[in-house]
Amino acid sequence: MKKRLIAFFAALCLVLSTAAACGNSESGGGNSGAADTTGSGEDAANGGDAAAADDGELEDIREVNMLYLSMGPIPTGLQAVEDAINEITENEINVHVNIEMIETGNYEQQVNLKTSSSEKVDLMVTMPSGSASFQNMAAQGQLMDITDLLPEYGQGVLDTVGDLIKGTTLGGKVYGVTTYRSLVTSVYIVMRTDVLEDLGLLEQAQNMKSMDDYEAILEAVHSSDKWKQLSCIVPSDAAGNTMALGGYYLATDTFADAQTYDQLGDLNKIIAINPDGSDPTVQNNFASDQYRAMYEKMHDWYEKGYVYKDSTTNQEQAEQLVKSNVAFSYFSMSEIGVETSKSDSCGMPMTCVLVKEPMMSTSNCTKFVWTVPSSATEPEAAIEFMNMMYTDERICNLLAWGIEDVNYTVGDDGLAHFVEGEDSNNAAYHTVDFLYGNQFLVRPWEGQDPSIREEAKEQMDNIGYSAYFGFAADTTEVSTQLSAISNVLGQYQAGIDSGISDPEVYDQFLAALDSAGIQDVIDLYQTQLDEWLAEGNGGTASAGSTDTEAAADTEAVADTDAAADTEAVADTEAVAETESAAE
Repeated sequence: MKKRLIAFFAALCLVLSTAAACGNSESGGGNSGAADTTGSGEDAANGGDAAAADDGELEDIREVNMLYLSMGPIPTGLQAVEDAINEITENEINVHVNIEMIETGNYEQQVNLKTSSSEKVDLMVTMPSGSASFQNMAAQGQLMDITDLLPEYGQGVLDTVGDLIKGTTLGGKVYGVTTYRSLVTSVYIVMRTDVLEDLGLLEQAQNMKSMDDYEAILEAVHSSDKWKQLSCIVPSDAAGNTMALGGYYLATDTFADAQTYDQLGDLNKIIAINPDGSDPTVQNNFASDQYRAMYEKMHDWYEKGYVYKDSTTNQEQAEQLVKSNVAFSYFSMSEIGVETSKSDSCGMPMTCVLVKEPMMSTSNCTKFVWTVPSSATEPEAAIEFMNMMYTDERICNLLAWGIEDVNYTVGDDGLAHFVEGEDSNNAAYHTVDFLYGNQFLVRPWEGQDPSIREEAKEQMDNIGYSAYFGFAADTTEVSTQLSAISNVLGQYQAGIDSGISDPEVYDQFLAALDSAGIQDVIDLYQTQLDEWLAEGNGGTASAGSTDTEAAADTEAVADTDAAADTEAVADTEAVAETESAAE
């Protein structure tokens, strides 16, 4: 601020001194000299303004209100981190960022309140499910079309995510950007290592191959005198997701028999289709035998006393329940380095057993999406800051780990470590590395392999792709039905997914979904998928790379001024036409 004031007064003094010179010339009787002096003074003043503007000194600082979720309590050191970020952004892009973190259990409600009241929010991340999900917010018209803004203010974002922009492109328009992270989010069973070691079950747990093997572990914990107070299995989140994680059918004889399904960008678990491309029929996921089988397995475990009794009212992440000495285990979708990240977030050593690896689908791209809400007043500035989130390692590390040598240190191993006297339970600032733009620019944390980013990138580049990757339906026409379905899910889903609800309630759940219009949603997906396939998109499932498409492709995404351009976007060489709507 001081620099801008100095520049301003310097320019003002130049104008005033020039005016005085003009007066002196006029009193000397020479108008031509006065005119020349005035002209040169104006030129100097304008030149000074321009130079100052080029330096970012006279331009008004634009304020961006940024909203994102906290996986645990709000860090006490948030303000210091915000100040450190603004020291960078104010000088480099003339943007001041006001950061508001909201705990996961309250995030959906707060987003609803802010959007319904048109409160200024310029940049926010969406949740994997519920009314604050990318799909639902897009269908309700709560997200801004940023197609034209990205190439002008966020080309670095487009260059970074490449073809993944397809996952957040609706009807040829981009409404958000997926967090650029390891998208190979496999399903794991996460268990407390101390409990396993105490009961002599660690090796047995590490070698589990089926749900029966897992049940034997649950029974041992449940029947032990020392650990019977623990809930053997808890939901992974406040939405009640337990075994029935989106995209997976896990109630099979062995882990090897577990199946994946493509949600076609839907994160409400409404839609299911076989990802291998053999049968392009869109199914009601909740009415499938595979989904009901997961409910039946969870209900059996509930009857045996394994399931957390408060699953239907729980507002905590599983990690918090572990920290609070409530939980023994839970299902989780995570990526490479899972044991380090889960041990960190749970505050104690955790043992993680792989159940099923994924196949890349559009839904992978829509779990955590950075968006510009319709209530934004500084969309250009928001995209400029988003650009730094995807390209500037200083911003990425500040958002994830805080201030170097204050909140973390860098060891000789090149990894980030807690400062002396702090850990995951008392750190002033310590969040996660996958929410804030570009995970691959975040320094790995202690306990991880120093090469984990390179390994994760290679793994992501070689993951199998669904035959329908790039498709997502434009659900605007069924927004009323989706809203009604959301209400039904809010009423029934936590009880169904945790197994607490009785079997007759499952049938009531399906009937309520029918009344809410779920068939209309399925029909819309089917129609749009058929059209998408008829245009030559899709095919058989295959391995693929996210590092496709160059600058020409990303420019085509935003070039919507002419029909030829939007058609180019729709090609496999561009990004937008391959999707219609959308963790």
